[in-house]
Amino acid sequence: MKKRIAIWDNLKFLLIILVVFGHYALQIMHNSAILNGLYISTYLFHMPLFIFVTGMFSKRTVNEKNVKKVLPYLTCFLVTTWILYITKLFLKWNPSFELFSPIALPWYLMSMFFMFLITMLIKDCKPQYVMTLSLIIGVLVGFCKTDNPDFLTWMRTFIFYPFFYLGYTLDADWVEKVTNKIYLKIIAIIFFIVINVLAFSFPKEAGMLSKLFTARHTYNELGKFADDGWIYRILVYALSFAAIFLLISLIPRKRIKGFTVYGERTLGIYMFHYVIIYILVYSAKLPELLEKALPFGWDILFIPIAIITAYLCGNRVFDFISRKLFSSNWKLKG
Repeated sequence: MKKRIAIWDNLKFLLIILVVFGHYALQIMHNSAILNGLYISTYLFHMPLFIFVTGMFSKRTVNEKNVKKVLPYLTCFLVTTWILYITKLFLKWNPSFELFSPIALPWYLMSMFFMFLITMLIKDCKPQYVMTLSLIIGVLVGFCKTDNPDFLTWMRTFIFYPFFYLGYTLDADWVEKVTNKIYLKIIAIIFFIVINVLAFSFPKEAGMLSKLFTARHTYNELGKFADDGWIYRILVYALSFAAIFLLISLIPRKRIKGFTVYGERTLGIYMFHYVIIYILVYSAKLPELLEKALPFGWDILFIPIAIITAYLCGNRVFDFISRKLFSSNWKLKG
């Protein structure tokens, strides 16, 4: 078994914490300028980076065209969809079963399935041509007039695909080496400070442009930015690519007790964390309770709450379930 490299597990656990926090913020940010600003600044890079890392470790599966190893993404997609559906039933929301048009959590799993298949088909093409074409397509899809951008996650798949493909073309050891520079760490700190300052200083403008971060909105939905939407898409691509390498430069290269190991359990955290979010936010009414108890600063508490949620969902039981579902040996024979 190949030895795991600490930097990537550290990065993955940090990213899944940001995913969990982002999903908390999504539910309640309309009541908090702080959560709104942090939501915008993290959504710029956390999914592109997650997809980049997945692409970087996809080489063997793609090069061997091992579709069997990709099918579990669909299995996990179906299970996660059922988990959300049952949770909403428990909360008496009268949910619909979003199988072919996943809006929330499961979209990532379906998109990964398609990204792997696309890369298997074009793996022998020249990388510079594929990368250029994928970026052009990612820009052009924003012009589409569609009533259902979530159908089979087609829009997110096309827009996020350049991050997956770039990861596929790069060597993980090389990425680790070139990002381990002092000057990059300094630039990274400045970069993320500036991004957050802009997000907090121009909340309306940043909020409108953040629709581009989710990759499921057309340019027509950008309000006053609609006419130049394609330009802003290019800008978002540039910032997201920069954020990927700058954040990697800040990640510790050594194992961290009580942290690194959870980077091996991100799938279980991803699949189950929304259950806790829905229960705490909508059933237990946690935001309202905190706001009454702490009129100032209640929203900041959702940062440690997100971290605790990630740890809870990273327990051995959820990890075991997700690993069994994702195992290529798991029987999908039908």
